[in-house]
Amino acid sequence: MAKHVNLIVQSGQLKGREITVPVGGVRIGRSSRNDFSIDDPALSRFQCRLFFKPGDGLWLSDLGSANGTVLNGKEVQEQRIYPGDEIVLGETTLRVLSDKEPEPGVASAVDLGLHKGAAGITLPAARRRLLWAAAVMVLVAILAWLPWGELTARIKHLVIKPPPPVPVRTMLPGVEVSFERVEATTSNIFRYALEVRDNRLTVQVDDLTRDRHVRREKKVAPELLQDLGRSFETSGFFDLLEDYSGIAPGVYETTDIAVTMGAKTRRVRVANHIEPESFIAARTAIEEFGKNELGLAALAIEPAELVDRAHQALLQGQKLYDEREVSYGNLFGAIRSFKEAEWYLETIGPKPDFYGEALSRKTDCEHELQKRYDDLWFMAERAVKLRDWKEAARQLRVIGEMIPDRSDDRNVNAYKMLVDVERHLATEK
Repeated sequence: MAKHVNLIVQSGQLKGREITVPVGGVRIGRSSRNDFSIDDPALSRFQCRLFFKPGDGLWLSDLGSANGTVLNGKEVQEQRIYPGDEIVLGETTLRVLSDKEPEPGVASAVDLGLHKGAAGITLPAARRRLLWAAAVMVLVAILAWLPWGELTARIKHLVIKPPPPVPVRTMLPGVEVSFERVEATTSNIFRYALEVRDNRLTVQVDDLTRDRHVRREKKVAPELLQDLGRSFETSGFFDLLEDYSGIAPGVYETTDIAVTMGAKTRRVRVANHIEPESFIAARTAIEEFGKNELGLAALAIEPAELVDRAHQALLQGQKLYDEREVSYGNLFGAIRSFKEAEWYLETIGPKPDFYGEALSRKTDCEHELQKRYDDLWFMAERAVKLRDWKEAARQLRVIGEMIPDRSDDRNVNAYKMLVDVERHLATEK
């Protein structure tokens, strides 16, 4: 074995091949433009990279692959690797033999197998020279036989056009929101506060008359915050004045909104005053965001109406479940309706008779949705392995319609794989 071999293919179609990582690193993937190419449909075109960090040994970095890069049984993004570690890329397993940089002058990065026989036995030096000489003679003969014009045409024919770039939605700066609405009279104080910071949503509701105090937190998908940020930009919120104040005897109603997006920030307060149109648009977007993610806006409603709304949500969930074969998203919609019924009844006591039915139906629907997802994901992975890109794309799009919530890991995984599959489809056109 060569002195400076860093890794060896332990299993897979290239078993026995050796990799020496040069100073510039080695890129691995399905594309022939990689330093080490593996024709495995389970890999992304550019799967991962091996490189040295000065003074810190050998590192492995995933290149945004669809199916991930696994180190010692765990999917990683970037990790230091050591001798004995195993890297799994699709159906190929690499074993780390050395984490030392090659000595100066070592330029080869990958053993292409040209100097070995089928069993990995080194060929004699004289035979290797003979093979190289024969290859050169064949190349000279081809160049002499083909007219230069025809040769140029053939070379152009062989050039593979890169796939068109995948459309990327313009990303906004990080979004931070602070929202507080207080309604106070001589008999009650109601406070609804919402905060978004570091992709985490926190909502707290205090209702003194009903003695209800609820606080919830949830991590939200960055994509959803991007949508919320766009609503602030289009509403004209950043053009509003800082304060709109009036006087109303015996009543104190105030809404305070502060939004920060990158270097741009605006805080607007409306107290006992008619809300400007742009302010209403921003407030509605925030309240809908909190309701959709946590459902706590229901605490502003009287208990009797909460029970009625919960019952309507239960009936809607039953309807969507009965029509689950009509549209891919109906089963997910049914789960959302049953959750909505649960939200409405969270602070109600005692619970109405149909509360248990809502919980039971929600659980049954979640199990059915998971089974459908597992079946579709299996068929999508099988289609990828068979290089049936159209079928893989069809199955992945169904998953996206069936689970439209972009904060759901199942939706995220399907989207990541679909991006890679669509690149294949683009190259085939």
